[in-house]
Amino acid sequence: MCYLDCSQSDCCHNKGGGCCLDGVSVHHTGPTDSVCSSYRNNEAYGNVCTDNVPPAAKTSIRCDDAGCRYNDHSRCSAMHITIKECSCGPQCATRADR
Repeated sequence: MCYLDCSQSDCCHNKGGGCCLDGVSVHHTGPTDSVCSSYRNNEAYGNVCTDNVPPAAKTSIRCDDAGCRYNDHSRCSAMHITIKECSCGPQCATRADR
């Protein structure tokens, strides 16, 4: 389990910089990019996803980025990760090359 900070403010799962899901998926999209594939735009979904669910302090992260040093058998082993807004999507800012 990782501590997750998320600045993707238009995601319906984001509540105060925390994620209301008990687990998210990160998907490898390019040589140095990985994005949160659990992202859902709140314009399409509204805030129904997070209305009654508090953000979790720790979140399970599934990841398919084999080039990231924190990928341990498709699970993120980083203690703390940050998802930031990016033109490529909600990008994993913690990603580091092996």
